[in-house]
Amino acid sequence: MGRVLIMTGSSTSLHLDPHLELDKLPELAQKLRESLMQDDAPLVLDGSGIQSIDGAAIQLLQLAVQTAKEKNIPCSWHQPSPALRKSVALLGLTADMLLEVTEQ
Repeated sequence: MGRVLIMTGSSTSLHLDPHLELDKLPELAQKLRESLMQDDAPLVLDGSGIQSIDGAAIQLLQLAVQTAKEKNIPCSWHQPSPALRKSVALLGLTADMLLEVTEQ
């Protein structure tokens, strides 16, 4: 997969695959768990390359965003793609996924 987890002293950036479907979720879940355990380092989800995403992947990402909030870990998106924004909006989860406050 093309996903890369980059950890710096100040944040963790997770580059998401272009096509996030059910078969890719176990690895994504593991990467999200790892990133949320990085000493409260801010989590940046790079959704710039997402071309398609299914409902299960959106639920997993929503859970990660919610977990970050509960743990007081700053969480944001880096250039969420139009496909990601549209899919999340269709489910009515834009606010829950913190996409309304993310710069394009």
